[in-house]
Amino acid sequence: MATAMSEKRLIVGDQSLSSKIEDSSTKSKVWPSAPFFSSKLEEQKSRHKQFEDSEYNLEPNVKSSPGALRDIHTILWICQKQYETSDIEELAKIGVLTDQERDWLIAGRDFLWWVRFGLHLLAGRKEDRLTFAYQRELALKFSTTEQRDTKLLVESFMQQYYQHAIAISEVNDIIMQHFRETMHPEKTKASVRINDRFSVCNGYLELSDESVFENTPSALMEMFVVMANNPQIEGVHSKTIRIVRDSLHLINESFRSNKEICALFIKLLKSPFTLVSQLTRMRRYGILGRYIPAFGSVIGQMQHDLFHTYTVDAHTMLVIRNMRRFRYRSAQESYPIAYHCARSIPKVELLYLAGLFHDIGKGSGTDHSIAGSAVAKAFCESHKLSNADTELVCWLVENHLYMSTVSQREDIYDPKVVINFASKVNSEVRLDYLYALTVADINATNPSLWNSWRATLLRHLYLEARKVLRNQSEYQTDRGEMIKAHQERALEKIDGQHAIPKIEDLWSNLGHDVFLRNTAKQIAKLTEDLLSHDLESGPFVEVINLHSPLPGEGATQIHVYDKDKEALFARSVACLAKQQLSIMDASINTNKNGICFDTYTVLNQDGEPIESSSARRAEIKESLIEQLSNANSEFFEARMNSQRVTRQLKEFKTKTKVQVSNTQSSSDLKLRILAADRPGLLAIISRILLEHEYTISTAKIATLGENIEDTFVIQGKSMETPLDKSLMSKLEQQIASKIDQALHL
Repeated sequence: MATAMSEKRLIVGDQSLSSKIEDSSTKSKVWPSAPFFSSKLEEQKSRHKQFEDSEYNLEPNVKSSPGALRDIHTILWICQKQYETSDIEELAKIGVLTDQERDWLIAGRDFLWWVRFGLHLLAGRKEDRLTFAYQRELALKFSTTEQRDTKLLVESFMQQYYQHAIAISEVNDIIMQHFRETMHPEKTKASVRINDRFSVCNGYLELSDESVFENTPSALMEMFVVMANNPQIEGVHSKTIRIVRDSLHLINESFRSNKEICALFIKLLKSPFTLVSQLTRMRRYGILGRYIPAFGSVIGQMQHDLFHTYTVDAHTMLVIRNMRRFRYRSAQESYPIAYHCARSIPKVELLYLAGLFHDIGKGSGTDHSIAGSAVAKAFCESHKLSNADTELVCWLVENHLYMSTVSQREDIYDPKVVINFASKVNSEVRLDYLYALTVADINATNPSLWNSWRATLLRHLYLEARKVLRNQSEYQTDRGEMIKAHQERALEKIDGQHAIPKIEDLWSNLGHDVFLRNTAKQIAKLTEDLLSHDLESGPFVEVINLHSPLPGEGATQIHVYDKDKEALFARSVACLAKQQLSIMDASINTNKNGICFDTYTVLNQDGEPIESSSARRAEIKESLIEQLSNANSEFFEARMNSQRVTRQLKEFKTKTKVQVSNTQSSSDLKLRILAADRPGLLAIISRILLEHEYTISTAKIATLGENIEDTFVIQGKSMETPLDKSLMSKLEQQIASKIDQALHL
C-alpha cells in the first residue's frame, strides 16, 4: 500500500484532496523509513532468488530479473520514503546519487523502457520475458548498422542488455548498502585498523582517507588481497565502492606494468580465502576489465544458443569457482580425480590463470583458443612468470577443449588414440592441470552438460594417458592383444558346459567394444546368455549398468542381439527415445550370417544410469522386444515423432551441416552431423542413410544445447575404394537436405 501511494498521480479530480492524501501518507505518518527499507530489501531478495540471483539469464525478465526495472523502482521507492523525491536528477543534486550513478540509472531505465515497449508491441499484449524469438526481432529493429547476421546482432544487443543490467545492479547494491549503513547508526561499531590504508567497520572495508587511491594507486589491487586474507570482512563500504569507481582512471598502462601491482595480483590468486568473491567484485567495480582490457571486452558477451547458459565473464568466474571447490575435501566424492589433480598440481595459481584466460579470445573473430593464448602470454610475461610457467598457462588456454573433444569424438578405447593424446599432453603434470580445467569448464558451461557418462569417458582417458606417460614401454599398444587378454579372463568365468569353439565363434561376431568396456564377469554372463538364447523365439535384449570404480560415473548398456532386418537401428533408437533415454554411444555390428549385435550406452533424463529397479529395466526390455518384433513401419513412425519439442528448441532452427571423410578402412566412411536436436533424430538419420544404401557401424552422440553433434562410421554395400571429394560433397548435400526436410527446416 505504501509503495502504491508513493506512485500515485493525479489524472483528474480534486487537487486539494490529492494533496491531503499525499500529506497523510508521508514517511512519519504511515510507515517509517527503516521498516519500509527492511521490507523492500527482503522483497528484493525474494524476487532475485526466483532468477537465481543472476543478471545473466538467457531469457531475462525485463521487469523483475536482477538488474531490471524493478531494481530501479525499489531504490526510487525507498528514496521517496526517505527524501520525499524519486526524481533521479533531484537525487543526484542532493548527493544521494553520484553523477555516474545518475547516468547509469537513466541510461538503463531508458534502454529497458524501449525493450519493454518493443516486447509489448511484438506480443500484442503485456510481455516482460525477453525470449529468444523476441531477442532476434528486437535486435534487428535495434540495429543501426548494415550487419545482417542475426546471431551477431542478437549477441551485440544482449551484451548491451547485460551491461545495463550490471550497471543497474551495481547502483542498486550501493544504494541499498548505503541505506543499510545509515538506517541503523546506533548499531555502528568502532573501526578496526588493518594498515595505513584500510580499516574495517561493521564487517565492511573502509579507506583510512579518501585520497588513498590517488596517493597509492596500488591500493586498488591491495584491497582485494586484504579481503582475500581476512574472511571475516563481509564486503566493501558503499562510500569506498564509489571512490573505487571514481579512481578507475588510475588503471592505465603504467598501473598494469607496475611490479608491485603485478605481484599483488599474483598474491591474490594464491590467497587462501574468497578468491572468486574478490575477482567478482573486481569485475563488478570495473577494475578487472580495465586491468585486463581483453576481459573488459567480453563482459556481458553471450552466445545466442542453448548450450552456453552464461555470459563469458560469468562463465569464467564459475570456472575458477569450480577449480577452488575441487581443492575442498567435499569434492572428493563428487569429483575424485579433479580433487586429486587440484591438490597435486604444484602451482594452483597457474590453473586459475588458465581459467581466467581460456575464453577471453571469444569475440575476436578468430580461433578463441589461439587468441586467448596470445593474451595470456603477454599477461604472464608482464607479471614476470617464468618461461616454464608462461608456456604451461598458454598451452592450457590453447588446448582447453582438447581433452573434452578427444573423449567425445574419438575411440578412447583404442590404444593409438590414447598414445596420440598422451604424446600431445607430454607430461603427467600437464595432464593434471588439463583434467581439472576441462571438468571445471564443462560444469560451468551448462548445468546439464556434466553427466555420469562424460565423467566415465574423461576418467578412462585420464587414467589410460597417465599409464602411457608413466611408462609407455609397458603400455598395451595393440588393440587386438588387449581384447585377447580381456577374453582370456572372461573365459575363466564361463560355465564349462559351453564349448570353447562355440564361444569363440560367438565372440568373433560381437565386435570389439563389448570386450573393452565390460568386466570379465559381465562378459562371461553375456556370453552365457547369448549362447542359451534361441533367436527363432525373438530378439535378445539385456539392460545392464557399466562397472565404474568411482562415484558419479557410469552408464547403462543395452545389448540387442537379433536377426538383421531393415531399420533395426532406427527402430531401436526410436523406442529408446520413447522411453525418455538419452543415447550417448552406439556400437552396431552385423556379421556375415545376418545376425546383429548392437550396444547402446544410455542415461536417463537426469544424466544418470538407469536405476537398478528391476521393474524399470523390465519395462525397457519388453518395449524393445515388442518394437523389434513388430514389422509395421507405421508403428515405428508414430513412436518416433511422439515426443514434444520445447519452445526453446523450436525457436532455434539450425540448418544441418554434414561432413563426410574417408577412413583408413576402404569400406568405411566417417560422417559428422551437426543438426537441430529433435526427438527421433537418430532414427531419421538412420532411415536417410538406408535410402542411400549405407548402414551405421558405430555412433558417438553429443547433445550441445539446441543442437546435436553426432559422429558415425558408415559402410556402403559396394564401396571398395575411398570416395573422391566431389562424391563426398554430393553425399553431404543430399544427407543435409533430407534431414532438414524431415525436421521441417
